[in-house]
Amino acid sequence: KSSPAAMASASEQHTRAILGAVQRVGEQKRDREGALARMRACLEEYEALGATLTALPERVERPAMVPLGKLALFPGTLRHTNEVTVLLGENLFALRSASQAVGIAERRAEFVAAQVQSLEEEVRELGSELEKLGAMHTLGLDRGSEGGGGGGKGGGGKGGG
Repeated sequence: KSSPAAMASASEQHTRAILGAVQRVGEQKRDREGALARMRACLEEYEALGATLTALPERVERPAMVPLGKLALFPGTLRHTNEVTVLLGENLFALRSASQAVGIAERRAEFVAAQVQSLEEEVRELGSELEKLGAMHTLGLDRGSEGGGGGGKGGGGKGGG
């Protein structure tokens, strides 16, 4: 038979394991939430870029404030607003029409939107896992206060994903 001290020690180990798992999952969830916020901002930027690229070629010239150094601006005009330099990859640029650049921006936005959906699902799963671990911890505390030990499941890692 187990002594009360051994049962208390097992309960403490169980509690430490669950608290460790809660901490790990919480950190993972915070990391994923940060990545999700960055990807949402990126998606908004691509959508705004698409709107700007659609509107630019409507006129041949556009008035603009042109920077002259770091401190000075002077009135000027933008010409050739249908021509856009697009980053294709590692310092590789290509001159494209505004309509081609809109297509590129839309494809990139679709890619980012898929990543946003994936991250949202990960955050939901991690939140669910945190709830389960919290319930396990509460159950273990309840059992410990009743003198029942607190055995049961171990401090699990990340499940399903």
